[in-house]
Amino acid sequence: MTIHHRRNALRKERAGFTPALTVSAGFTLVELLVVISIISVLASVVLTSVNSVRAKARDALRKAEMTELVKALELYYDAYGRYPPFRASNSCGGIRSDWATSKCSDPNWLTADNNFLSFIPVVPRDPINTIGSGGQDTPWWFALTYTYGVTSDGQIYDILTNLENKQDPDRCELKLWRSHAVWPTDTGCYATATLGSVPDRSKQIYAPK
Repeated sequence: MTIHHRRNALRKERAGFTPALTVSAGFTLVELLVVISIISVLASVVLTSVNSVRAKARDALRKAEMTELVKALELYYDAYGRYPPFRASNSCGGIRSDWATSKCSDPNWLTADNNFLSFIPVVPRDPINTIGSGGQDTPWWFALTYTYGVTSDGQIYDILTNLENKQDPDRCELKLWRSHAVWPTDTGCYATATLGSVPDRSKQIYAPK
């Protein structure tokens, strides 16, 4: 076979050859939507996890600050033979006349007796410090506040807050924290509650004593 014939044969073979389809490197619209959906789900899971961690951290801070307040109250009692009178929250921006709450605008929201500041120079507030249902500023109405009450003779006090983590083992739903000073007839959770019958509005209450 001559060189000329070989070239013609090669041309014929090439003419009958169908090249393979090339694959596009881009995404189709459906693929893009699937990817976006997956990213959205992952972002939602991560955000939920981050929010949960933050809520637990705030609850840990609440417990620590409650402990500090209890220590200051006991030091005050050692010095004066009674616990400090409460500052009614409705006298300084809150709602209650029978409790002090950290929604009070005064830096010493707990009591009008500034001698208390000798034992705790800065009276802590709830890290969120928001009102609850119906504008109420107490934990048994979902408020995230620190709340203090005391008997008229200054011998017994209550101090409490609300927790955000609904699985916290120290929540009132399990512990049945109760009032000893302001409402001593209540059975639990600053209401007439018993185990298994705690109202939603007070399940998350926490009291250090």
